[in-house]
Amino acid sequence: MKKLTGIQETAAAASLALAVAGCSAVGGSDGDTFKFAVVTEKTGAYADYGLQLEAGVEAAAADINASGDYDVEFEPVVYDCQSDSAICVQSAREAVSADGMPVVIGPIVSVDVLPAAEVTERADVPHLVMAVLNQITDDYSNTFRFSTQSDRSNQTVIEYIEAKLQPDETVAIVNATTDFGTSGAAQQKEQLSEIGVEPVIEIAHDPDQADYTPLITQLKEADPTYVLLSDSNPADVAKLLRQAKELGLESQWIGADASGSIELAGDAAVGYMTVSPWFPTTANKELTDKLIAQGIDTPGWISAMAYDATMALAQVIDENGTSSEDITEGLESLSFDGIARQGWNFSSEDRLGLTTSQIAVWNGTEYEIVWPER
Repeated sequence: MKKLTGIQETAAAASLALAVAGCSAVGGSDGDTFKFAVVTEKTGAYADYGLQLEAGVEAAAADINASGDYDVEFEPVVYDCQSDSAICVQSAREAVSADGMPVVIGPIVSVDVLPAAEVTERADVPHLVMAVLNQITDDYSNTFRFSTQSDRSNQTVIEYIEAKLQPDETVAIVNATTDFGTSGAAQQKEQLSEIGVEPVIEIAHDPDQADYTPLITQLKEADPTYVLLSDSNPADVAKLLRQAKELGLESQWIGADASGSIELAGDAAVGYMTVSPWFPTTANKELTDKLIAQGIDTPGWISAMAYDATMALAQVIDENGTSSEDITEGLESLSFDGIARQGWNFSSEDRLGLTTSQIAVWNGTEYEIVWPER
């Protein structure tokens, strides 16, 4: 064998070090540890969402590892994409390309998920999402939704309206001019039409306004019984509720569960009805306590759905294997009952997630589920 010179020995040693470092950075199973990517908005405008996602994954990983039921230890690798779509894309690319992660969970916000899904689909990496926008699972065949798609949640709201609306009562629609807001309002209008109800007024608003007095004034003039709100920005939801209370609007608001909005709205949130796949009620104390232990003072649906998604992922790799191909195959035939919700059933044709949501009212201390009636 030809002897290496000192320079060649140095170069070879450097190459070996780089190779070893590269191997240690690769995701998936190394025989003892299964690494997977969690791309989430830990900081920035949607930090309340991102921290919920991280807490749910971490709580599940802790339970998985403590159970002793799995051959590998689960290690989530968290990428903070800072509530910025461009950074979310960059983080997804880093996770699947540079770090070789075999599966991605997150981000939460639809505008961040959509471009990230472009990256994961091209890489043939399965992508677990909680975002509710129909387009995510319609356009990307590698996505699996661990929540309730927006049209299904909106249908839950319309079923409630159909059951409760009296002949002399009316409905208004208010939405943000975002993808989430406009699509939600369109779905609600179509679903209301199917039960013979025409909105008495429809108002679209740009996000992040300092003052919603003109909008509330319009609502007071229309005097609807119910206001259906499609807005995922916690600060805007809180602002609308506060200003509605200040101006004496007596309509019943029903909106999406925007993490952090209850705390921001304070007393104005009392009586606010929220549609969500999960609530931290007394009946869900076991999971609520697990999430609080991860540092979430008020657990929400995102943390609960992330918990179930991670537990389902553990079942998938235990039964199928740790490669992207193995995980995709397992998800496409998944039948799993979680702690948050039962009935997580997927196929290659149906990756939409849960078929129904729930509606709860905030009483100032906790949520009370009002629909479906029990």
